[in-house]
Amino acid sequence: MNFDSFVSGAATIGGGFVLGMLIGYFLRKILKLVIFALGGIFSLLLYLQYQGLVTVNLDKVQNAADKIMTTAINSTSIISQAEGKVSTIPLGIGNLVLPFTGSMAVGITAGFLRG
Repeated sequence: MNFDSFVSGAATIGGGFVLGMLIGYFLRKILKLVIFALGGIFSLLLYLQYQGLVTVNLDKVQNAADKIMTTAINSTSIISQAEGKVSTIPLGIGNLVLPFTGSMAVGITAGFLRG
């Protein structure tokens, strides 16, 4: 193992970690913003229902939530069925993909936890 391949591998691992850290941090902040907005909307609806200005049909809300969950579950099963049908094209960078992917996964996790 020469110095050039070591530097290339270290840059791949470090770059993947930094990029993953940024992605995880961004995802955490966006998720917090979305949850904050949804909480505000639901709080406003509850207040308006309490004041008698709006009537919320909880059966329709439950049906919509069930439909969303069913769609999410079905889409993941479709994705898992399609995994076997995808063919990969071998590239000359196979020895750099695994360290980059692993360091990016660790970086996303760390960024999400620290964000």
